[in-house]
Amino acid sequence: MIIHMQRGATPAQEQAVFDRIAAHGLQYEVIHGSTGIDVIGVLGDTSAVEESTFAELDGVVKVTPVTKPYRRVSRKVPGDAKIVRVGDIEVGGREAVLMAGPCAVESEAQLMTIARYVAGCGIRILRGGAYKPRTSPYSFSGLGLAGLKLLAKARQEFGLKIVTEATGLHRHLREDGSLEELNVLEQVLAYADIVQVGARNMKSYGFLQELARMTRAAKTPILLKRGESSTLKDFLLAAEYIVINGNPNVMLCLRGIRAFEDPEFLRYTPDIGAVAVLKRECNLPVLFDPSHATGYRESVPAVGLAALAAGADGLLIETHHDPAGARCDGEQSITADQLVELQRNAARLRHCGLTARP
Repeated sequence: MIIHMQRGATPAQEQAVFDRIAAHGLQYEVIHGSTGIDVIGVLGDTSAVEESTFAELDGVVKVTPVTKPYRRVSRKVPGDAKIVRVGDIEVGGREAVLMAGPCAVESEAQLMTIARYVAGCGIRILRGGAYKPRTSPYSFSGLGLAGLKLLAKARQEFGLKIVTEATGLHRHLREDGSLEELNVLEQVLAYADIVQVGARNMKSYGFLQELARMTRAAKTPILLKRGESSTLKDFLLAAEYIVINGNPNVMLCLRGIRAFEDPEFLRYTPDIGAVAVLKRECNLPVLFDPSHATGYRESVPAVGLAALAAGADGLLIETHHDPAGARCDGEQSITADQLVELQRNAARLRHCGLTARP
Protein backbone atom coordinates (compact mmCIF):
# COMPACT_ATOMS: atom_id res chain seq x y z
CA MET A 1 0.00 0.00 0.00
CA ILE A 2 1.32 3.44 -0.93
CA ILE A 3 0.20 6.64 0.83
CA HIS A 4 0.60 9.88 -1.12
CA MET A 5 0.93 12.98 1.05
CA GLN A 6 -0.03 16.53 0.13
CA ARG A 7 2.66 18.91 -1.04
CA GLY A 8 4.15 20.46 2.08
CA ALA A 9 2.42 18.12 4.53
CA THR A 10 3.46 18.96 8.08
CA PRO A 11 5.61 16.69 10.26
CA ALA A 12 2.63 16.29 12.61
CA GLN A 13 0.43 15.06 9.76
CA GLU A 14 3.05 12.55 8.66
CA GLN A 15 3.55 11.39 12.25
CA ALA A 16 -0.18 10.71 12.53
CA VAL A 17 0.15 8.42 9.50
CA PHE A 18 3.18 6.68 11.01
CA ASP A 19 1.33 6.11 14.26
CA ARG A 20 -1.67 4.57 12.50
CA ILE A 21 0.57 2.28 10.47
CA ALA A 22 2.30 1.12 13.66
CA ALA A 23 -1.08 0.59 15.36
CA HIS A 24 -1.86 -2.04 12.69
CA GLY A 25 1.42 -3.84 13.33
CA LEU A 26 2.92 -2.67 10.05
CA GLN A 27 6.12 -0.90 9.08
CA TYR A 28 6.78 1.93 6.67
CA GLU A 29 9.33 3.54 4.44
CA VAL A 30 9.33 7.21 3.44
CA ILE A 31 10.41 8.46 0.02
CA HIS A 32 11.11 12.19 0.08
CA GLY A 33 10.22 13.75 -3.28
CA SER A 34 12.25 16.58 -4.77
CA THR A 35 9.03 18.55 -5.31
CA GLY A 36 8.15 18.55 -1.64
CA ILE A 37 5.75 15.61 -1.88
CA ASP A 38 6.42 12.61 0.35
CA VAL A 39 5.28 9.08 -0.40
CA ILE A 40 4.93 6.54 2.40
CA GLY A 41 5.19 2.87 1.55
CA VAL A 42 3.38 0.55 3.98
CA LEU A 43 5.27 -2.71 4.49
CA GLY A 44 3.66 -5.97 5.56
CA ASP A 45 0.36 -7.77 5.06
CA THR A 46 -2.23 -5.05 4.44
CA SER A 47 -5.03 -7.38 3.31
CA ALA A 48 -7.10 -6.67 6.43
CA VAL A 49 -6.56 -2.89 6.32
CA GLU A 50 -9.01 -0.69 4.43
CA GLU A 51 -7.63 2.12 2.28
CA SER A 52 -9.93 4.54 4.12
CA THR A 53 -7.97 3.85 7.31
CA PHE A 54 -5.28 6.20 6.00
CA ALA A 55 -7.16 8.18 3.37
CA GLU A 56 -9.21 9.95 6.05
CA LEU A 57 -6.14 11.41 7.76
CA ASP A 58 -5.18 15.06 7.30
CA GLY A 59 -2.48 15.61 4.71
CA VAL A 60 -3.19 12.40 2.75
CA VAL A 61 -4.07 12.89 -0.93
CA LYS A 62 -4.72 9.30 -1.91
CA VAL A 63 -3.93 5.71 -1.01
CA THR A 64 -2.94 3.22 -3.70
CA PRO A 65 -3.18 -0.52 -3.01
CA VAL A 66 -0.29 -2.59 -4.36
CA THR A 67 -1.82 -6.03 -3.99
CA LYS A 68 -5.19 -7.10 -5.38
CA PRO A 69 -8.09 -6.84 -2.91
CA TYR A 70 -9.18 -10.32 -4.06
CA ARG A 71 -5.97 -12.05 -3.01
CA ARG A 72 -7.10 -15.69 -2.89
CA VAL A 73 -8.72 -15.74 -6.34
CA SER A 74 -6.14 -13.56 -8.08
CA ARG A 75 -4.09 -15.15 -10.85
CA LYS A 76 -0.51 -14.51 -9.78
CA VAL A 77 1.24 -16.23 -12.68
CA PRO A 78 -0.03 -17.15 -16.18
CA GLY A 79 -0.34 -20.85 -15.38
CA ASP A 80 -2.04 -20.34 -12.03
CA ALA A 81 -5.46 -21.74 -12.97
CA LYS A 82 -7.77 -23.86 -10.85
CA ILE A 83 -9.65 -26.93 -12.05
CA VAL A 84 -12.90 -27.59 -10.20
CA ARG A 85 -13.86 -31.26 -10.22
CA VAL A 86 -17.47 -32.37 -10.22
CA GLY A 87 -17.08 -36.09 -9.82
CA ASP A 88 -14.89 -37.05 -12.78
CA ILE A 89 -15.79 -33.89 -14.73
CA GLU A 90 -13.12 -31.19 -14.85
CA VAL A 91 -14.29 -27.59 -15.19
CA GLY A 92 -11.39 -25.41 -16.25
CA GLY A 93 -9.51 -28.23 -17.98
CA ARG A 94 -8.98 -29.04 -21.64
CA GLU A 95 -12.63 -29.62 -22.54
CA ALA A 96 -15.42 -27.04 -22.67
CA VAL A 97 -18.07 -28.14 -20.16
CA LEU A 98 -21.72 -27.56 -21.02
CA MET A 99 -24.43 -27.51 -18.36
CA ALA A 100 -27.93 -27.59 -19.83
CA GLY A 101 -31.53 -27.97 -18.75
CA PRO A 102 -34.74 -26.06 -18.14
CA CYS A 103 -34.96 -22.75 -16.36
CA ALA A 104 -37.28 -24.40 -13.82
CA VAL A 105 -38.34 -27.92 -12.99
CA GLU A 106 -42.03 -27.97 -13.91
CA SER A 107 -43.03 -31.64 -13.79
CA GLU A 108 -41.58 -35.13 -13.88
CA ALA A 109 -42.50 -35.62 -17.54
CA GLN A 110 -40.90 -32.31 -18.53
CA LEU A 111 -37.66 -32.89 -16.64
CA MET A 112 -37.19 -36.50 -17.73
CA THR A 113 -37.77 -35.59 -21.37
CA ILE A 114 -35.15 -32.85 -21.22
CA ALA A 115 -32.69 -34.90 -19.15
CA ARG A 116 -32.91 -37.72 -21.69
CA TYR A 117 -31.87 -35.60 -24.65
CA VAL A 118 -29.30 -33.62 -22.62
CA ALA A 119 -27.58 -36.89 -21.68
CA GLY A 120 -28.07 -38.21 -25.21
CA CYS A 121 -25.99 -35.45 -26.78
CA GLY A 122 -23.10 -36.01 -24.39
CA ILE A 123 -23.72 -33.24 -21.86
CA ARG A 124 -23.06 -34.53 -18.35
CA ILE A 125 -24.42 -31.76 -16.10
CA LEU A 126 -28.14 -31.00 -15.87
CA ARG A 127 -29.28 -27.55 -14.75
CA GLY A 128 -32.74 -26.88 -13.38
CA GLY A 129 -34.30 -24.56 -10.83
CA ALA A 130 -36.29 -25.98 -7.93
CA TYR A 131 -36.36 -22.65 -6.08
CA LYS A 132 -36.65 -19.71 -8.48
CA PRO A 133 -36.31 -16.16 -7.10
CA ARG A 134 -38.40 -14.13 -9.54
CA THR A 135 -38.76 -10.42 -10.07
CA SER A 136 -42.55 -10.68 -10.16
CA PRO A 137 -44.34 -12.33 -7.22
CA TYR A 138 -46.85 -13.67 -9.74
CA SER A 139 -44.29 -15.61 -11.77
CA PHE A 140 -43.71 -19.34 -11.34
CA SER A 141 -41.17 -19.73 -8.54
CA GLY A 142 -40.46 -23.45 -8.76
CA LEU A 143 -41.61 -26.69 -7.17
CA GLY A 144 -39.29 -26.45 -4.19
CA LEU A 145 -38.37 -29.70 -2.48
CA ALA A 146 -40.45 -31.69 -4.98
CA GLY A 147 -38.31 -30.21 -7.75
CA LEU A 148 -35.10 -31.23 -5.97
CA LYS A 149 -36.37 -34.78 -5.69
CA LEU A 150 -37.13 -34.85 -9.41
CA LEU A 151 -33.61 -33.61 -10.16
CA ALA A 152 -32.23 -36.43 -8.01
CA LYS A 153 -34.35 -38.91 -9.96
CA ALA A 154 -32.99 -37.58 -13.26
CA ARG A 155 -29.45 -37.91 -11.93
CA GLN A 156 -30.04 -41.52 -10.99
CA GLU A 157 -31.74 -42.45 -14.26
CA PHE A 158 -29.38 -40.70 -16.69
CA GLY A 159 -26.08 -40.48 -14.76
CA LEU A 160 -26.06 -36.68 -14.78
CA LYS A 161 -24.62 -34.27 -12.25
CA ILE A 162 -27.02 -31.62 -10.95
CA VAL A 163 -26.62 -27.84 -10.67
CA THR A 164 -29.43 -25.91 -9.03
CA GLU A 165 -29.83 -22.58 -7.27
CA ALA A 166 -29.86 -22.14 -3.52
CA THR A 167 -31.40 -19.23 -1.69
CA GLY A 168 -31.66 -18.42 2.00
CA LEU A 169 -34.39 -18.84 4.56
CA HIS A 170 -37.91 -19.02 3.13
CA ARG A 171 -41.18 -18.57 4.96
CA HIS A 172 -43.94 -20.71 3.53
CA LEU A 173 -47.59 -20.08 4.31
CA ARG A 174 -49.37 -23.32 5.18
CA GLU A 175 -53.01 -23.94 4.35
CA ASP A 176 -53.95 -23.37 8.00
CA GLY A 177 -52.44 -19.86 7.84
CA SER A 178 -49.33 -20.62 9.91
CA LEU A 179 -45.81 -19.92 8.72
CA GLU A 180 -43.30 -22.69 8.05
CA GLU A 181 -39.62 -21.74 7.90
CA LEU A 182 -37.58 -23.56 5.26
CA ASN A 183 -33.79 -23.46 5.06
CA VAL A 184 -33.49 -23.78 1.29
CA LEU A 185 -29.69 -23.94 1.42
CA GLU A 186 -29.82 -27.06 3.58
CA GLN A 187 -32.29 -28.69 1.21
CA VAL A 188 -30.26 -27.87 -1.89
CA LEU A 189 -27.04 -29.16 -0.33
CA ALA A 190 -28.74 -32.48 0.30
CA TYR A 191 -29.42 -32.93 -3.44
CA ALA A 192 -27.11 -30.80 -5.60
CA ASP A 193 -23.69 -31.65 -7.02
CA ILE A 194 -23.11 -27.95 -7.77
CA VAL A 195 -24.77 -25.14 -5.83
CA GLN A 196 -25.65 -22.10 -7.89
CA VAL A 197 -25.66 -18.63 -6.38
CA GLY A 198 -27.95 -16.50 -8.53
CA ALA A 199 -27.25 -12.97 -9.70
CA ARG A 200 -29.62 -11.54 -7.07
CA ASN A 201 -27.61 -13.13 -4.25
CA MET A 202 -24.13 -12.27 -5.50
CA LYS A 203 -23.92 -9.42 -2.99
CA SER A 204 -25.67 -11.25 -0.15
CA TYR A 205 -22.40 -11.51 1.74
CA GLY A 206 -23.86 -13.15 4.83
CA PHE A 207 -25.40 -15.81 2.59
CA LEU A 208 -22.05 -16.34 0.83
CA GLN A 209 -20.29 -16.80 4.17
CA GLU A 210 -22.93 -19.27 5.38
CA LEU A 211 -22.73 -21.17 2.10
CA ALA A 212 -18.95 -21.42 2.39
CA ARG A 213 -19.21 -22.57 6.00
CA MET A 214 -21.76 -25.27 5.18
CA THR A 215 -19.77 -26.57 2.20
CA ARG A 216 -16.33 -26.25 3.79
CA ALA A 217 -15.94 -29.92 4.69
CA ALA A 218 -17.28 -31.40 1.44
CA LYS A 219 -15.83 -28.61 -0.76
CA THR A 220 -19.05 -28.70 -2.81
CA PRO A 221 -18.53 -26.80 -6.09
CA ILE A 222 -20.18 -23.36 -6.15
CA LEU A 223 -21.36 -21.67 -9.35
CA LEU A 224 -21.41 -17.92 -8.67
CA LYS A 225 -23.30 -15.74 -11.16
CA ARG A 226 -22.43 -12.09 -11.78
CA GLY A 227 -24.99 -9.54 -10.62
CA GLU A 228 -26.63 -7.67 -13.47
CA SER A 229 -25.20 -4.29 -12.33
CA SER A 230 -22.03 -5.47 -10.59
CA THR A 231 -18.49 -4.57 -11.59
CA LEU A 232 -15.92 -7.28 -12.18
CA LYS A 233 -14.18 -6.19 -8.99
CA ASP A 234 -17.46 -6.70 -7.08
CA PHE A 235 -17.77 -10.11 -8.71
CA LEU A 236 -14.27 -11.24 -7.75
CA LEU A 237 -14.68 -9.99 -4.19
CA ALA A 238 -17.90 -12.00 -3.89
CA ALA A 239 -15.93 -15.08 -4.93
CA GLU A 240 -13.28 -14.12 -2.38
CA TYR A 241 -15.93 -14.26 0.37
CA ILE A 242 -16.55 -17.91 -0.42
CA VAL A 243 -12.90 -18.86 -0.79
CA ILE A 244 -11.62 -17.21 2.40
CA ASN A 245 -14.44 -18.84 4.37
CA GLY A 246 -13.24 -22.30 3.50
CA ASN A 247 -14.46 -23.44 0.06
CA PRO A 248 -11.98 -22.92 -2.81
CA ASN A 249 -14.14 -24.71 -5.41
CA VAL A 250 -15.76 -21.67 -6.99
CA MET A 251 -16.73 -21.25 -10.65
CA LEU A 252 -17.62 -17.83 -12.01
CA CYS A 253 -20.55 -17.45 -14.41
CA LEU A 254 -21.18 -14.36 -16.53
CA ARG A 255 -24.81 -13.81 -17.55
CA GLY A 256 -25.03 -10.42 -19.20
CA ILE A 257 -25.21 -6.98 -17.59
CA ARG A 258 -27.89 -4.32 -17.47
CA ALA A 259 -27.15 -1.52 -19.92
CA PHE A 260 -29.15 0.69 -22.29
CA GLU A 261 -29.92 -1.93 -24.96
CA ASP A 262 -33.53 -2.27 -26.08
CA PRO A 263 -34.93 -5.53 -24.64
CA GLU A 264 -36.63 -6.09 -27.98
CA PHE A 265 -33.20 -7.13 -29.26
CA LEU A 266 -31.25 -8.27 -26.18
CA ARG A 267 -32.48 -9.02 -22.69
CA TYR A 268 -29.11 -7.94 -21.28
CA THR A 269 -25.78 -6.95 -22.80
CA PRO A 270 -23.56 -10.03 -23.22
CA ASP A 271 -20.35 -9.32 -21.29
CA ILE A 272 -18.07 -11.44 -23.47
CA GLY A 273 -15.13 -9.08 -23.03
CA ALA A 274 -15.29 -9.87 -19.31
CA VAL A 275 -14.34 -13.47 -20.09
CA ALA A 276 -10.89 -12.39 -21.24
CA VAL A 277 -10.47 -10.07 -18.26
CA LEU A 278 -11.42 -12.74 -15.73
CA LYS A 279 -9.19 -15.35 -17.33
CA ARG A 280 -6.32 -12.88 -17.00
CA GLU A 281 -7.14 -11.61 -13.50
CA CYS A 282 -8.31 -14.66 -11.55
CA ASN A 283 -7.49 -18.34 -11.16
CA LEU A 284 -11.08 -19.62 -11.15
CA PRO A 285 -12.92 -21.35 -14.02
CA VAL A 286 -15.12 -18.96 -15.99
CA LEU A 287 -18.43 -19.98 -17.55
CA PHE A 288 -20.92 -18.02 -19.61
CA ASP A 289 -24.73 -18.07 -19.66
CA PRO A 290 -25.80 -17.03 -23.18
CA SER A 291 -29.47 -17.71 -22.40
CA HIS A 292 -29.84 -14.90 -19.86
CA ALA A 293 -27.31 -12.69 -21.63
CA THR A 294 -29.39 -12.57 -24.81
CA GLY A 295 -32.93 -13.54 -23.87
CA TYR A 296 -33.72 -15.02 -27.28
CA ARG A 297 -32.97 -18.57 -28.38
CA GLU A 298 -31.92 -17.46 -31.89
CA SER A 299 -28.96 -15.60 -30.36
CA VAL A 300 -27.91 -18.22 -27.78
CA PRO A 301 -25.70 -20.48 -29.98
CA ALA A 302 -23.72 -17.66 -31.59
CA VAL A 303 -23.11 -15.77 -28.34
CA GLY A 304 -22.26 -18.99 -26.52
CA LEU A 305 -19.63 -19.88 -29.12
CA ALA A 306 -18.26 -16.33 -28.98
CA ALA A 307 -17.80 -16.70 -25.21
CA LEU A 308 -15.95 -19.99 -25.71
CA ALA A 309 -13.75 -18.36 -28.34
CA ALA A 310 -12.95 -15.61 -25.80
CA GLY A 311 -11.70 -18.28 -23.39
CA ALA A 312 -14.71 -19.40 -21.33
CA ASP A 313 -14.36 -22.84 -19.78
CA GLY A 314 -17.97 -23.77 -20.40
CA LEU A 315 -21.56 -22.68 -20.89
CA LEU A 316 -24.73 -22.68 -18.78
CA ILE A 317 -27.64 -23.12 -21.17
CA GLU A 318 -31.40 -23.20 -20.88
CA THR A 319 -33.15 -25.77 -23.05
CA HIS A 320 -36.72 -27.02 -23.24
CA HIS A 321 -38.49 -29.65 -25.32
CA ASP A 322 -41.49 -27.31 -25.67
CA PRO A 323 -40.25 -23.71 -25.33
CA ALA A 324 -43.63 -22.24 -26.19
CA GLY A 325 -45.20 -24.13 -23.29
CA ALA A 326 -42.46 -23.41 -20.72
CA ARG A 327 -43.62 -21.81 -17.49
CA CYS A 328 -40.65 -19.43 -17.47
CA ASP A 329 -37.96 -18.20 -19.88
CA GLY A 330 -39.31 -20.11 -22.87
CA GLU A 331 -38.10 -17.42 -25.30
CA GLN A 332 -34.47 -18.00 -24.35
CA SER A 333 -34.61 -21.81 -24.14
CA ILE A 334 -33.04 -23.55 -27.13
CA THR A 335 -34.45 -26.74 -28.62
CA ALA A 336 -32.92 -30.21 -28.53
CA ASP A 337 -31.63 -29.84 -32.10
CA GLN A 338 -30.01 -26.50 -31.33
CA LEU A 339 -28.37 -27.99 -28.24
CA VAL A 340 -26.87 -30.88 -30.23
CA GLU A 341 -25.42 -28.47 -32.78
CA LEU A 342 -24.08 -26.14 -30.09
CA GLN A 343 -22.39 -29.02 -28.27
CA ARG A 344 -20.79 -30.19 -31.52
CA ASN A 345 -19.52 -26.72 -32.44
CA ALA A 346 -18.22 -26.08 -28.91
CA ALA A 347 -16.12 -29.25 -29.10
CA ARG A 348 -14.78 -28.22 -32.51
CA LEU A 349 -13.70 -24.82 -31.20
CA ARG A 350 -11.68 -26.28 -28.35
CA HIS A 351 -10.18 -29.16 -30.33
CA CYS A 352 -9.10 -26.88 -33.17
CA GLY A 353 -7.37 -24.52 -30.76
CA LEU A 354 -9.61 -21.61 -31.70
CA THR A 355 -10.21 -20.44 -28.13
CA ALA A 356 -8.22 -17.81 -26.27
CA ARG A 357 -6.45 -19.54 -23.38
CA PRO A 358 -4.15 -17.52 -21.08
